[in-house]
Parts: sequence; C-alpha cells; structure tokens
Amino acid sequence: MSNEHVLIHLAIILILAKYGSALFVRLKMPPVLGMLLAGLLLGPSGFGFLEEDVAISWLARLGVIFLLFAAGLETDVAQLRRQGKVSSLVALGGVILPFVGGMALVMYFGGGPSKAAIMATMLTATSVSVTVMALIDLNRLRSPEGTTIMGAAVIDDVIGFLILTFVFAVFGGGESIWLVIAKVVLYFVGTFLIGNFLFRPFMEISRRTNIEKAVVTIGIALCFVFAWAAEQVGVAEITGAYLAGLYLGQTEFKRTVLEGIDDLGQSFFVSIFFINIGLETYVEGISGDPIFIVLLVILALFSKLIGSGLGAKLGGFSWLESLRVGIGMIPRGEVALIVASMAMDRGIFTHVEFSITVLIVVVTAILPPPLLKLAYQND
Repeated sequence: MSNEHVLIHLAIILILAKYGSALFVRLKMPPVLGMLLAGLLLGPSGFGFLEEDVAISWLARLGVIFLLFAAGLETDVAQLRRQGKVSSLVALGGVILPFVGGMALVMYFGGGPSKAAIMATMLTATSVSVTVMALIDLNRLRSPEGTTIMGAAVIDDVIGFLILTFVFAVFGGGESIWLVIAKVVLYFVGTFLIGNFLFRPFMEISRRTNIEKAVVTIGIALCFVFAWAAEQVGVAEITGAYLAGLYLGQTEFKRTVLEGIDDLGQSFFVSIFFINIGLETYVEGISGDPIFIVLLVILALFSKLIGSGLGAKLGGFSWLESLRVGIGMIPRGEVALIVASMAMDRGIFTHVEFSITVLIVVVTAILPPPLLKLAYQND
C-alpha cells in the first residue's frame, strides 16, 4: 500500500467500519462483527481493495491499546478482588485444556514435539479485545462475567508467556525460564507500586498546570509507558495498557480520562484495529490436511469454552454464567500471531502453520460476539 494513498484508505476504513457496524445493529447482531467482516471484504481474502500496511497496522496496534486501557478504567476493582479465585480457575482451565489438546492433536497428525508444543502454546493465548468490544456493546463489561474475563485474561497472559518461554528455551534456544519469571514478577510488583502510590500525585500535578486536556494526555502517556514496559519484559503490551487503566481507575481522574479517550478511541483507533484483522488475513495461504485444520479450529473454539467455562463453574458461577465466561475467553489475537511469528523465525513453523494460525485468530474473533449476544439475550 503506497503511503500517498494512506489517507483515502483510512477514510474508506472508517466509513465502512461505522456503516458495517450500523448494518449489524439493524440486524440485531454485535457491531464488532460488522467491522471484522468489512475488513475481510476489503482485504486480500475479499475484493482486495486494500492490503496490509505498516502505518495502518500501527494505528490498529494503538486501537487495541486504547480498547484495553478503557476496559481497565471501567473495571470494578472491588469486584475484581472478590472474583480473584474464579478468575484464576478460569485462566488455568483455559490454558491446560488447549495446551494438552493441541499437543495431542498435532502429534497424532505426525507433527514433531517442537511444532506440537508451540502450536499448543499458541492455542493457550487468549486475546479479549474482541470480547471487550462485544461486552461494551451489550453493556455487560462491568458484570461479574465481564470482570472475571478481564482478570482471567491478565493471568492467562502471564501463564501463557511463561509456557512460551519454557517451550522456546527447550526447542528454540530462548531465555532462561527463571530469568523470565523474575522479569515478570518485577514488572507486576513495579506496576503495582507505581500505579497505587505515584499515579494520583502525578495526575494531580498535571491537573494543576491548567493546560487544556493535560490530565487526559498524561493518562494516555502513562498507559503507553506501562504497555511499553510490559513488552520489554515479554508480557503482552495490552496487559500493560489494561493495568494502567486499572490503577488510574482508582483515582478521582478516572471519569475525565475515560471521557477523553472514549471518543478518540471508539471513533478512530478501535475501528481501524478490527478492520485490520481482516486486512491481515490471507485465506489462500491456508493449506495442508483439511481434516487436521478443521479439527484444530474446533479445538481452538471448544478447549477455551470448556476449560474456562468449567473453571468458572468451579468458582461458583451458574452454568449460564460459566458459558458466557467460556465464550468470552475464546478469541485469540496478537499473542497467537507473535508466537507463530517467533516459531517461523526459528524455522519451526512454515507459512502453512502461520496461515493456519491467522485462520484460527479470525474464526475465534468472529464467532464470540454473536454467541455472547445469544448467551445474554434473556438477561
């Protein structure tokens, strides 16, 4: 995509994102689904009007950061603490079942231990950005299920990354698992101390400057710092964005920052993120044993649904609430693609496995929004 056409491409993306959302609202379906399908139609798997672009990919990256930052700001921390046990059970169930199932399936179809372990690790990686958008559309982000999903996603991310590090240490010459654990612990301790003790006075200083939108601007800057630091230690940057929102949400500046980023994020960056998922999808690159591919996609869907759902049930949720949590934990996203990319760099994955990973990301992003709407229809 030529840089001289980026502005008109962005205009097309934004127009189709909003009209696609409006169409799906009229069809009584989640608007996020309209954006995802618009991206597929625009991209190489559809009519090929647009293709993947570095500038648009970066704007999409900011979109998911804004989305999770806003989710953190809206999280009820008291409720999150109450549901810490159930979030842990949901995360564990959503890691163990996909990993064991993925290992067994890949090895049954003749894959080696290294390929099986990395494919299984990819299946553990939940990305709740699609779920967050669907829950916002349903006005259920602050529900017990929504809070549990957000808490489980953070725990899931840490466990998944530790598994990834261990797998690459064994098969790909990665870092020492103990060094990684130390870095992750240091990150969470550091963000806890900074978020709880420095955010409020820092934001108060910003407010006293009397410069227009200073509080919002500094809030976004703190989000970017936490996201960057997360990426440096190997935790997903969206986890850092969520934690920044979580700690800022405990200050009196919560509403100001949330109102400041809401219009900007929802009208621009978030729309680009969901359209870009379709632009990065190359259906023609998917090849291999069709039975294996179908079974892997089914495993990706049901291992999270069952594993995380049973975790929620063990944590005291009803069967319906557990079903909602299980559906919300289904999506895979940027973490799965990062795992596949790292495996390609080490020669463990080929373009075939990478394309299959993209297919899993797309399918697991498209199905949860309508399923969540169905699960909440009588609530």
